[in-house]
Amino acid sequence: MRKLIGLLLLTFVVQPVLAKENWPLTVKVLSTKNIEDPHGTFHLSWFSSNAGWSQSSGGAGWAHRIAEHAFIEASNGNSYELQPKNPKDMLLPGTYQAKIEKRDMEICEPKDNDKCRDVKFWVVAAAATVTEKDSKAKTTDPALLASVAIDSTPSGADIEVDGAFVGNTPSTVPIPPGNHQIVVKRKGFADWSKTITVNGGTIHLNAELEQEQPKQ
Repeated sequence: MRKLIGLLLLTFVVQPVLAKENWPLTVKVLSTKNIEDPHGTFHLSWFSSNAGWSQSSGGAGWAHRIAEHAFIEASNGNSYELQPKNPKDMLLPGTYQAKIEKRDMEICEPKDNDKCRDVKFWVVAAAATVTEKDSKAKTTDPALLASVAIDSTPSGADIEVDGAFVGNTPSTVPIPPGNHQIVVKRKGFADWSKTITVNGGTIHLNAELEQEQPKQ
């Protein structure tokens, strides 16, 4: 009986720790905004008849979905604009735990019993968070914020700045002054990395990705 009680206590103690390890990123939802998808989706309506399935007249057209985008700051030093994969999902302003999975972000919406609902988002845009000090510096000298244009061969690779995903090649990323590590990744190719020092202006980087050698 004592062993059983001990195991139950251990489970309750370990569970929050595991949950924190599964959600290493702390994010703060600053605001949300309803944004219409400019591309929309095309829909066809069908009805059943004795002759089979037929298209209904007037049942085709473009639908423009509206999704509530979230604007957040993350503990990795970056700010993100997120679009929910399910348009019905929404987050109230506040602080949450999250994780980045390739090009997406998953946010833990707390529920009862230390559990959470996994809310999935597309990363629409990402940039380094501008602090109050950076903001004053930018007001004094707008040229301090550098524009780094990153391309790759082949294109469509993931871009990470200081360990955080910020987009796909080709992209132009605003980066504050200082030393930064740029990593370009694509499945089937070796990672390309470069450390740069920026102080305003525009920098062009082209990552020539090399295919990974098959393991013997």
